[in-house]
Amino acid sequence: MSPTPASASISPPIPARYYPAGGDAHGHPARLAWQDDALQISVEDLPALTVPVARLSVEARGFNHSQWALSWAGDDHDAPHLLIVDDTVVSPLRAVMPGHFTGGDGRRRSTRRRFGLGLGLLVLLPLLGIAALLLSLDPLTDRVVRHIPPEVERHIGEAVLAHTRLEGPMIESGPAHAALQTIGKRLARPGETLQFHLADRPELNAFAAPGGVVVVNSALMARAASAEEVAGVLAHEIAHVELRHGLRQLVCSAGLRVIVSALFGDFGALGGWAAQMGELKFSRDAEREADQRGLEHLTEARIDPRGLLDFFRTLAHQDSGDTRLPGLLSTHPASAERSAWLEAAIQTLPLTPWQPLDIDWASATGRRE
Repeated sequence: MSPTPASASISPPIPARYYPAGGDAHGHPARLAWQDDALQISVEDLPALTVPVARLSVEARGFNHSQWALSWAGDDHDAPHLLIVDDTVVSPLRAVMPGHFTGGDGRRRSTRRRFGLGLGLLVLLPLLGIAALLLSLDPLTDRVVRHIPPEVERHIGEAVLAHTRLEGPMIESGPAHAALQTIGKRLARPGETLQFHLADRPELNAFAAPGGVVVVNSALMARAASAEEVAGVLAHEIAHVELRHGLRQLVCSAGLRVIVSALFGDFGALGGWAAQMGELKFSRDAEREADQRGLEHLTEARIDPRGLLDFFRTLAHQDSGDTRLPGLLSTHPASAERSAWLEAAIQTLPLTPWQPLDIDWASATGRRE
């Protein structure tokens, strides 16, 4: 690790958000400064902190790598202290502790090198001809997905949202819309650009599109027994976005011609497949991966993770005798094996004081109790 000069400083202080070990889910505004090889943290409504550089760990965060997470072990808690700093303002901190950013920067450089190598290899594709058709689509799909830039993901998400609006009315205000925004804001990490939209639809469904567009049907909100159940569904869908599962399935559905075009930088044809986003089916491994990442999101937000398990169990039980499965179950099967896995995974989570969502769920869903 590179030594830090004793005279190094940060001016003006860097804005950040501080999440104390075992603290609240929303965090506290903070300002970061540097003195004597230690990070000086001024926290709104809390005592100031001093953390020696040796205790700090740094990693890139977010599905678009737009934040840096600085963490250090707490004295009396299993969970670490956490600072979230936006990438646009982190440069002064990088200058005084460059060695801590080596890992994250190395991963970014590695991605660019792989992209350059991939482009060089792709010039050979025309020479392969028919032989290329005999190759598995999976390696090509993975290569395309790894190198699709964030702006292309945003364009696809906008196309999905536009198509959704054409299919039927959207709910832009009211108690249910406000409740959805409250839940989404609680789950979103600082710096992540996520949009939560409520569609006025009778089908029990929710899906997420590349670029962070999440659409929830009004019927799903009405069926859920609590805000925590909807939070579980949202966390799972956000995980699909972060892990780029939907983008990969979209590329697979588009076929070899669109994949090869995308390998050469022509991503336009992918937008034409946006209408399929709500019907994409994920593999068992992808579902389990999204479940795991979703549980991590819920834990970070201090939301009881049993909401996800309870909602899928409710759907599976209530619709067990109906051959017309809800959209959410047809694309995200709630099998007994999956429920058992979720139950076991929740048991392994650190003991965390869950903070209920401040939502009057009966009013938000129009129930008369």
